[in-house]
This record gives sequence, structure tokens and C-alpha cells, in this order.
Amino acid sequence: MVFPILPRPCHPRGPSPRRGWSGRFALALLVAGCSPAAVDGSPAPLPDGGGGAPTEPPPPAACDASAADGVAVFASDVDTGAPQAPGAPPYAIDGCWLAYVAPREAGDASGALRLRDLGTGEELLLAPAAETPRRPALAGDVVVWEATDSGSRVVRVRRGGQTQTIRGPFDHAGEPRVEGDAVVLTGWLTADESGDTDVFLYEIGQAEAVPIASGPGQQRFPDISATHVAFADFSEDPDGRFDEDARDLADIVVYDRRTRRATRRSREGQQSFPMLGAGETVVAYLEWAPFHPEPKFEQFDLRIGDITAPADGDALAASIEQSGRPYVLPEVRGELIEWVERPADGNASLRRRPADLSAPAAEVPGLSAFELFGPSASATITVLAARSPGGELELRGVAR
Repeated sequence: MVFPILPRPCHPRGPSPRRGWSGRFALALLVAGCSPAAVDGSPAPLPDGGGGAPTEPPPPAACDASAADGVAVFASDVDTGAPQAPGAPPYAIDGCWLAYVAPREAGDASGALRLRDLGTGEELLLAPAAETPRRPALAGDVVVWEATDSGSRVVRVRRGGQTQTIRGPFDHAGEPRVEGDAVVLTGWLTADESGDTDVFLYEIGQAEAVPIASGPGQQRFPDISATHVAFADFSEDPDGRFDEDARDLADIVVYDRRTRRATRRSREGQQSFPMLGAGETVVAYLEWAPFHPEPKFEQFDLRIGDITAPADGDALAASIEQSGRPYVLPEVRGELIEWVERPADGNASLRRRPADLSAPAAEVPGLSAFELFGPSASATITVLAARSPGGELELRGVAR
């Protein structure tokens, strides 16, 4: 159910002596029509679309993993083969907030993007299906996603009930990730999808995003933490871009947000899709040898290492096999690494391993009967889409 905003007076109370502002109470205020003020200096907000994000998510204790079970999701960019970066599921979780693209309705090419409070089951509409929302990411009360605006790809950001398009010195943008009040994204400098790209950082309240990684070729697939940004740099590649090429070359580059200095972590072959969720000084990424299979996402290595140490010491966390679409990336969050293993023979499984590699990988039980899609994780819950034979694509929640 999507709750409309009605023009009522609202009378907020002070913080609870037990745990501060209640996320559920904030949601109720917004449903009643009490929306937080816009961020000073931000671009003009877009139409609200039926609801506003609460000012603070509920604490993890307010929900459990089973609260995500049965939420139907749209298969955008997961198993349709759409020309987006592989591994971007149409759902994301943080705390007890779940952002997801709902199944499309008759006549729509996509589904609408919704925000669900897993503690109550209440929902807010974030973006209509007409904008073809996709690739949501969450950090606290900040939600980001890709959308289509007048035929062009854009990145939307929503905080405090206000939604805006991130502007910057680029033609179009995508691949957003968020941490705290900062968003990192890829900006295409021309309309050419195979053309030059840079990495941009947007901090809530800025007039526009600013470039933090530029140069020849493509810099893409950024991730962000409280202290760093990491991205793949294809400047060494013969054609300077990411594509279905068995000889793609790239390195991981780490940008220190405090010092504004970038450090290249050079290794032979291709390293892409960095992940910063395992701690302030830990980076994980996908790696292919100098010659790798095509489609390349059917087999790759997952490596993890210390940002402050040389890249040649990065450890092998897993060798992952995915026989055919959908190609989904691993999830690195807190103390765990998680990924979907889909061998050519046998059932798919969700695998899990400590991020410090102190124990071998183990299968998460109870999921072997399903077709499995990419994981997204909060500190306490992992969600992934699962489909039984002939069934709908629905979420399953797993305690971490």
C-alpha cells in the first residue's frame, strides 16, 4: 500500500528518552503531510511522487530478516540483459529500510521505485514507473537511483522528503553509490555510452557534483565509504573502456576523501567493481587474468586487501562461477562477504565467508530450491531475489 500525503497540520514531539526519534513516527508524520524542509542550497526538488523519506531509519532491532520475505520485485537489470553494468539488483537494504523496484503493471515498461519500512510494512512511492527507476542504493535516510529523464540517464537523490537530480559537468550519469551524505557516480562526458567517463562526488547541499577522477579512457564503477572512494580505471586498456572484450585491462584506484589523494593499486590483468563495505581500510574487487572468458562474468576471482598495503598482497577470497545470466556481483558488508554461486551443473546457492578470511566459505541453507539473484545487505539482514520454477521474482531475507 502506498500512503498519500494529505494536507494536515502536524505536531511533532521531542525525541524519545529511550532511542531518539522513532523511524516509524517519522514515517507517520510524513504520511500525514509533515515533510522536512529542503536542504539549503540544493537544486529545486522534483514532484514528491506520493511520499517522502523519513528523517531517520528505524534501528535494526525494529525488524527481522523474515520481514523481507515475499516482496515481489521487477527483474530490471537483473535478468533482462539490459545494457547496464552487471550486478546491479533492483533492490537495496540499509537498517530496516528496503528500496525496491516493484513489478511492472500493465502498459508499463518498468516498475515504480518504493521505500518500505520492514518494521511495519508501510511503503512510500519514491519514483513512478514512467522514470524507469533502477539501481537503488541506500545509506541511512539517503536513497539514490538511476532514472530516465527526457531520454537521458540521470541520478536522483532523495533525503528528508526531497528528491532532486544530481547535476554536474557531464552529459549523463549513472552507477550511483551512497555513504552518509555523499554520493559517488559515473559521469559520461558525451552522449556516447562507450565514450569517456569520469568519477564524480556529490555531497548533499552542493550545487553540483565535482570530478574526483578523470583522465583518458573510462573511470567507472565507483564505491564509497566514510573515508574513501574506489573505482576502476581503464586508461591502460587498448580501447580505454569497459566492454565485452577478453583483453580488457584496468586497475583499482583508491581516493582518500580527507587528503584528496588517489593511489593506484596496480596488478596484472583486469580489476574492476571495487567494494568498500568491509571496513575503512579494506577494499574488495573482481579480478580477471590477462585473458579471461567471455562473457567474463561467468567466471572471476574475488580478491580482498588492505588499502594501505601493496596490491600484490591482496588475498583470494573466492573463485566464483555463474553459468549464464543474470550476472550479479558479490556483496561485501561488515564482517561478511556474500555471493551467488551458479555452477553449470547443480543448483544455485548463496555463499558466505568472513571478510577477514578466517574461515572457508559456507552455503547459506534453505535456498537451494530457488533460482537466485544478487544479494544486498544491511548490518543485520541480507536480501536476495529468489524464484521458484514458474514463480514470481520475490525477495528472501536472511539473518547475518
